[in-house]
Amino acid sequence: MNLAFIRYFLAVADTGNFTEAAERCHVTQPTLSAGIARLEEEIGARLFDRGRRSSLSAAGQRLQPHARSMVEAWRLARAEQRSSRRTRLVRVAIASTMPVTSAMQWLATAQEQVAFDLEISEGTAEVVADRWRRGRCDIALFPLRAAATAANMASLWREPYVLAAASNHIVATRDRWSIKDLSDTPFILRAACEAHDEATRLFVAEGVRPRAVLRSSDEERCAAAVLASLGVCLMPRSLLRPGMAAAEIREVALERRVVLGWREELDGALVTALHDTALAHPWPGRSGIRDMRLEFVR
Repeated sequence: MNLAFIRYFLAVADTGNFTEAAERCHVTQPTLSAGIARLEEEIGARLFDRGRRSSLSAAGQRLQPHARSMVEAWRLARAEQRSSRRTRLVRVAIASTMPVTSAMQWLATAQEQVAFDLEISEGTAEVVADRWRRGRCDIALFPLRAAATAANMASLWREPYVLAAASNHIVATRDRWSIKDLSDTPFILRAACEAHDEATRLFVAEGVRPRAVLRSSDEERCAAAVLASLGVCLMPRSLLRPGMAAAEIREVALERRVVLGWREELDGALVTALHDTALAHPWPGRSGIRDMRLEFVR
């Protein structure tokens, strides 16, 4: 017995009219009439007394409460199954030095591809990488300073570290500076910067120790200080904001590679959605970089 025929029967019983019932069920009247005929054949009795308005026969009156129970039981069964299918929870770890607005847009795009709930955590690049290696997160977005390969890792982009300054700062008047040129320039120090120690060694080797007007692990606070012309800051290109200019430091040729890592046991559909949307996403770090290839690390 087709449950659609039961719905046709109830629609005719409620409206008293085959045409109105067909409209309610979004089928043609011949389709509804054929369904009622099939149901009467299964029951072995006529269900309606046809006239100007179709009224229930005695057999139809006996069937009506059972028919309503059948439809309601099916509705409840479907609702129970849907509620038991819990949306998958994906634990995402994002390094604090990632372009946060773009990262959130990427996750929203991935959710449009496949349904999942999010639990986002953050930390330094080292902390996030460690969570990923230990399987303590499902997805990780973080930068690497050294080359690394893994079957469950994809490289998204490479970008240089640049000297960021407000567009009205004197540093913005040139595209390239030497370390000695910057000896009297106040600096904003990003405490979470992955290249901080190496950059410091390069400055010390030139006999320069930059004066720090702010040291903070808060990327937004550092950016605000740069935009206010309180100092300049070494940062990856993807963290540049409108109102900032970028320059090179002749002796500082540093770059980082941003990667996406996932837990090996993660559901394949989720991996595909997150991986493919990450590769296609317009990350800000890609602009202005000569090597734009998207490489999948195997």
